[in-house]
Amino acid sequence: MNSRYFLFSGIFAVFLLLLTEILLRIGLLFFGYSFLRPSDHLYSGFYHNMQDVRKKEIRRGGDVKNVLILGGSVVSSAWTHMESRLDTILQKHYGKRARFAFYNVADAGHTSRDNAVKYSLLEDKRFDLVLYYEAINENRANNVPAKDFRQDYSHMRWYRDIYLLQAHPEINITVIPYLLDKVIGNVKDRLEHRVYISHGEVDPQFAQYGSDIKTKETYRRNLEEIIATAKKRGDKLLLMSYASFFPENVVLTGEEKDMEHFAGCNRFVATPVVMWGRPENVKKGVDVHNRVLRELVSKYNTLFLDLEHLMPKDQKLFCDVCHLSGPGAKRLAHEISGFIIQQKLLE
Repeated sequence: MNSRYFLFSGIFAVFLLLLTEILLRIGLLFFGYSFLRPSDHLYSGFYHNMQDVRKKEIRRGGDVKNVLILGGSVVSSAWTHMESRLDTILQKHYGKRARFAFYNVADAGHTSRDNAVKYSLLEDKRFDLVLYYEAINENRANNVPAKDFRQDYSHMRWYRDIYLLQAHPEINITVIPYLLDKVIGNVKDRLEHRVYISHGEVDPQFAQYGSDIKTKETYRRNLEEIIATAKKRGDKLLLMSYASFFPENVVLTGEEKDMEHFAGCNRFVATPVVMWGRPENVKKGVDVHNRVLRELVSKYNTLFLDLEHLMPKDQKLFCDVCHLSGPGAKRLAHEISGFIIQQKLLE
């Protein structure tokens, strides 16, 4: 009798567990998760432009030269079609027999942390060249009181949610531990009154805190992670200093009149500087990150292209303090491709 009771109790417990699992997965569907592979939410919810890249077999040293582009919106497909521009120039130089495959996973708002994560996720890929260009998006993370700043940027929910997904490799087998962790985290946040800031914009009440460039050491660690990953995999890595344009003797406000000092691009491209913080703090942050990048280039003897100084401070080239007009994108592509050709990086 006892053995039969325990058998039915066990079967019932398993049934309840399976039913709970199914119901929870159905619930997650409404938040954009896959029913069978909820782990893919890392891509569908955060790194959508990696969906195709991660499914391809990419090997180094073949007839096709594979190039990975890491960065923010300035070099992304949506904003400048940087991969197409580079391909056109390189094809023209090397001829039709040369073949290049560009994998552009740069995206708007992504920081050095996003790029380090994305590069690590491509663990079974090998590239002939990896390009890195980003130093402005970090500034959003500075716009928070020092006591609320987290070195891993988890004071932004974007990263908190990414880290939670990465902390649960069992999520495709069962979502229960992941969701329990999520609920407990939310309760803890409420009890501790934890402050979170946006990944995509700056809260005006916190803009005053952006003068303290708290992201310096995080930027350094993230780039060191990218450098170490490239070295481990044998990928050539080209780091590029960040080109920006802050008009002299002009006080930028983030209002429409700011655009008088730039190339006059459409609103999709031109971004008010206040999206990263107060103008003087954004400029300071970019300068700090560029200095960190130069220090790392010297320390690790990494390939380096000094776009900060090669790109002219010409309003015709810039849509705002960092995004490029058509002529600006063309100039940037020529500087990058020229360096690749001169240094024979893809030969």
